[in-house]
Parts: sequence; structure tokens; C-alpha cells
Amino acid sequence: MKIKEWWAKLRSKPVTDVIKHKHRFVVMDTDTFKEKFSFQLSGINLFVTIGITVIVFILLTTVLIAFTPLREWIPGYTDNAMVEQTYANARKIDSLETLLSEQEWMVGTIQAVLSGKEMGHEADSLLADTSSTLQQMAAVYRRSEEDSLLRLEVEREDNRYEVKTSSTVSVPNAESSPALSHLFYPPLKGKILKTFDATSRHLGIDISGTAGQPVYAAYGGTVVSAQFTADAGYVITIQHPGNVITVYRNTNMLLKHQGDAVRAGEPVAYVGTSGMQEPGPHLHFEMWVNGAPVNPEEYISFN
Repeated sequence: MKIKEWWAKLRSKPVTDVIKHKHRFVVMDTDTFKEKFSFQLSGINLFVTIGITVIVFILLTTVLIAFTPLREWIPGYTDNAMVEQTYANARKIDSLETLLSEQEWMVGTIQAVLSGKEMGHEADSLLADTSSTLQQMAAVYRRSEEDSLLRLEVEREDNRYEVKTSSTVSVPNAESSPALSHLFYPPLKGKILKTFDATSRHLGIDISGTAGQPVYAAYGGTVVSAQFTADAGYVITIQHPGNVITVYRNTNMLLKHQGDAVRAGEPVAYVGTSGMQEPGPHLHFEMWVNGAPVNPEEYISFN
């Protein structure tokens, strides 16, 4: 019986008969017509068997796709680890671009400064950012009582080495300058721009020089003060044997620090224009003997 005839005969029967009617399926050898195996199924059994087979096939396919690398072959599927790595790379690229732009701006600013060009509005924005940052730091930082006490103690220790050269110091006459056995080294050789004048409170001499020219220690001793002041610029003070003190003002850079030992003729600073006394590079040099200022020209030859 052909399948078409079998299907037409099956449709002509009632549904109940189709469900309950049993069918025998036979597999045989076409040459000998010997039966290999056979089985019988009713309509309902055939439907259930086909349904279970389809469901098992769907479950197996789902498991293979969900828990094996085969899922990566499905169009539109994206691995979660790959998505997280992509976002992380995007954030890193954004950070690197920001850092690169900042470095390019910094290099351009440095080049402009070195070449003497104007920085334009970038400098204003940089100053504004710096000012706001300092204001935020000042708002956050509050000096504690312990910090204030520590600062006072440090200032007292520093003041022990300070040389008092205020207007309250009595100035001796030039004729009463004490005799010294030291052989002083000229701190700077040059023209005397302004001489020692005790009456006008000019307690030293101004020696002309060029910016960056070394300033030498007049005699061996110990640095008791090395600091920057608003009116005298960078100032270094040296204590020598015999209660002699020399002061070097209006320098651009100090080579020694407080407490350092120096020898006669050793460089201690560079000539500059950091002070407010006179225009142009020069050195303001003072000598103090027994706590009183003396005229350095009576002890040192500057020519």
C-alpha cells in the first residue's frame, strides 16, 4: 500500500479509531524479503514518541549552545567577559587621551616659557586653577594648637643664630674700629657703589658685579643664617673666630645652609638682584665685630 493511499484511508476513519488503531512497522531485506525487525504503535503512541523525541532534541541543542563554545558561533551573541574588557579598554583609552592632552599642553607651555613667548589665556586658566586649589587646601587645613607650639619652638631655636642688625644697635665711629689679626679674603672684587655710612644707617658696602658671579667667604667659620628676606633678597651670615660676623646680601642663590662650616675663599652664594636696595647686580657686604658694624674697607681690599 502506498503512503498516499494509506493516508487517504487514515483520514477517512474517525479520530478515535486513528488514535486506538495499531500500526506495524517492519524493516526487511529487499533482496530476500526477510524481516529484520518490526514494532507496533498506535496513533497516540506515535504522537507521544515523536513529541518526546523533539523535546529531547531541543533540550540537547540548548545545553550544547549554553554550556559549550558553540554559543560563540551564534550571530549576535556576545561574551560577558569580552563586554567587560571592552568597557575597561574604553575607560583606559579615555584616561590616556586626557593625560596625553595635559602633557602636550604642559610641553607647549614650557616651550613658550623657554622661548620667551606669551602663554595667552592658558596661563590665566592655570593660575585660576592653582588659586582655587590653594583655597581648597586652605579651607581643609587648619593649624592645630600642637602645630603652633612646635612652630614657636622652632622659631626660638632659629632666632638663637640670628644676627641683630636693627636700628637699635649702637654704631661706633670709624676711628674706634677694633684691630683684627685675621687675613680676610675679599668676597667680591669690583667697584664700590656705596660706601659704609653709619650716620645714614648703611652698615655695609655695595660692590658691583655681574649676575651669577661667585661670592666667597671672607674668612673661615660657620653659617649661622641662610634665608630669603623681602628687602635684602637671599642673605647668608657667617660667624668667624674672634667674635666676627660677615653678612652677604642681595644674592640670587645660596650655596650653603645653616650650620655648614666654610673656609676662607670658599664660594657661598652668587651675585644677583634679589634685594630691593639698589638696581643692578651687586653684593651688599657687612662686617660685625663684637656685635657692632665696622667698615669692611678698613680690613679688606676690594680692588
